[in-house]
Amino acid sequence: MRKILALIMLSLAVGHQVIACDICGCALGGNYFGILPLYNKNFVGVRWSQARFHSYIAPTQYLSAQQSDDTYSKVELWGRYYITKRIQLFAFIPYAYNNMNGTDQVVYASGLGDINILANYVIANTGESQSDFKHMLIAGGGVKLPTGKFDLTDKGKIINRNFQMGTGSVDFNLNAVYTLRYKKTGINLETGYKINTRNSHDYLFGNQYRASAQLFIWQEVGIFSFLPHAGINYEQAAMHKDGDIIQTNTGGTAWLGSGGLDIYIKRFTIGVNYQKPVSQHYNSDTTADITSKARVTTSLTFNF
Repeated sequence: MRKILALIMLSLAVGHQVIACDICGCALGGNYFGILPLYNKNFVGVRWSQARFHSYIAPTQYLSAQQSDDTYSKVELWGRYYITKRIQLFAFIPYAYNNMNGTDQVVYASGLGDINILANYVIANTGESQSDFKHMLIAGGGVKLPTGKFDLTDKGKIINRNFQMGTGSVDFNLNAVYTLRYKKTGINLETGYKINTRNSHDYLFGNQYRASAQLFIWQEVGIFSFLPHAGINYEQAAMHKDGDIIQTNTGGTAWLGSGGLDIYIKRFTIGVNYQKPVSQHYNSDTTADITSKARVTTSLTFNF
């Protein structure tokens, strides 16, 4: 009888061991625009981002403790082009490379991610006015295409869904960005909502919501312009479904403090942003614990 119980517990653990990053805030999340003060400029650029997560499963009578340190990295080609004075077209082409270092599973995967295409409408823009107060409001949406692999396996079993290069589904993004500036100081507010659909495996990622507020100050020194900024980010994701079955250890919420610096040199912009969780609550069960670590993003863009 004890052997049968041990086998049952082992089978549960096998389905449980790769829980990390089935949550919000990792590679399969929505797009982040950041502060874009050059209101009427087209740009193309590349940015690199990395997010790390730690998961832990407490020991039981039959199994020892298990843990996993997962790193999700992404290099992304992105850009903005004004089709008209009020319509912006954005494109995001990511290449992901992820590393899972767990007690029972060590996996490295890389490849093209899911391409995003969005269109935003400029509702208000006083960026070229002579007033001390300037503001800009844009809103829009777009589609995420299933261009990334979503069925990678390890030892004959499909790897954690969020560890995949893509979701395998056509998903939709809604977003809005508002920037208000008084002379050299301002605030940037950003929000977005991602609506997911089922993929061919009948797997449904939970919808995701994000919001951020960033204070910034504009400084000019010779040919250089500096834009230091700091603020708070919030993200929330609903639980996933496999068929009609709600998946444990998926979804949750997190607050992250952030700070960064953008440097403008003629037509080029160099940026770095650092985020650290200040509060997080992921939907882990009683035996599991999931922790988000610090995240970092660097970028280089050419404005034209």
